[in-house]
Amino acid sequence: MYPFFSIIIPVYNSEKYLEVCLNSILKQSFSDYEILIINDSSKDRSKNICNDFKKTSSKIKIIENKKNLGVSLSRNKGIKNSSGKYIIFLDSDDILVPGSLKKLHHYILLTKTNIIVLKHNELKNNYKNSIKRDSEVKGFFKKKNSIKKIQPLNLVKNFKLFNPLCYNFSINKNFIFKNKIFFEDIRIHEDHLFISKLFYSKERASYPGIITHSRRSTSLESLGRTVGYKVCISSAKNLFYYLKYYKKISQKKIERKYFEENLRFFTEKFFFNLLICSKKDLINLGKFINKKYPSLLIDMDGVLIKTRFFNKKFSNLKKWKLVNENILKRLKSEFCLIKKEKVNIFCSSAYSKICIKLLKNNYKVRINAVFDNNKDFQNQKIENIKIKSINKYKYDDIKFLVCNLNDNDFKNIKYQLMKLKVPKNKIIKFDILKNYKI
Repeated sequence: MYPFFSIIIPVYNSEKYLEVCLNSILKQSFSDYEILIINDSSKDRSKNICNDFKKTSSKIKIIENKKNLGVSLSRNKGIKNSSGKYIIFLDSDDILVPGSLKKLHHYILLTKTNIIVLKHNELKNNYKNSIKRDSEVKGFFKKKNSIKKIQPLNLVKNFKLFNPLCYNFSINKNFIFKNKIFFEDIRIHEDHLFISKLFYSKERASYPGIITHSRRSTSLESLGRTVGYKVCISSAKNLFYYLKYYKKISQKKIERKYFEENLRFFTEKFFFNLLICSKKDLINLGKFINKKYPSLLIDMDGVLIKTRFFNKKFSNLKKWKLVNENILKRLKSEFCLIKKEKVNIFCSSAYSKICIKLLKNNYKVRINAVFDNNKDFQNQKIENIKIKSINKYKYDDIKFLVCNLNDNDFKNIKYQLMKLKVPKNKIIKFDILKNYKI
């Protein structure tokens, strides 16, 4: 008899949290499931931990990758080797909330839906099972819970803030195969295309509003916070596939809006990270795109950034160098960047990493301190700089570059700093592509 759920877990050097992850499944009150672990050529004790758990439970299957394939291809292997009716994705450092499988099973039987939209919490980095907060606030799903079937795009609060994550969905396996909804060979931001395929399938989903996952998202060294050349490669791949699938998108306003937002997101990602690529990286990036995706044009004309298919091979490299030079000149002029000047950085995101590298490498600006309101980030390091709490800060005539591009977040940070006696003119929103339209 086939299990109801197949829980797919790609594993790569996950020894720190893997036991907690697996125990969160094995301790569920609902037991009709299988666990498919795809060990992606881990170099630490992950393989031994998986084998030890397999000895204690017949529910565990282990697939060994002979070489590191990345999370996308590993998840595809899990899907193709699964036996369950419904797929659940879980990262090896996250956990399933107690009782969540039982609740999810109940709602699937109730709604008979191919797609169930799920919610997740976030875990504190320094506690094994401490749920910190519900992270679906601004850009995730609307608060109204419903078992009524609805197009998933209509559940998204804000496309600009929406972060498409595969573990926010449980999907009927037969539906996945019928519609060929698999991951492309992308290592960073790989969820976007998968979720887009799900959305564009026109299938309606139910949204019971139950929290199934607790996500450990506060490590500054996670793959999602990688910057530079690898992100440019990932962005180029995503752009190529989005443009490739464009013809399959209907002319409904909401679908076009979602498509355009993803196009903007990856074009922006590409140019942000292009700015910190070395000359060698730029050459390799140009060769990669011309060889793999010669029809892809990623170009900047004046103040307009374009991404589209081109009808012949196109060399991006020369223009990229000019783009970098132009952006760097504009930044120096607009933000009055002075050599050896001290500045404070507010926020510790991947974008902040780019900004810090840019300031240090191109302008020789000295980073006095990095601040963040997230307590889990405090005392971690970003670009070898310890992150501090702003609460004890005393103004010392150093300007703040706020590396948060969300308007509302910037307003709140500005207000917070002004309460600490930081002058208004010393608080600057550091928007690298401010003068460019995408």
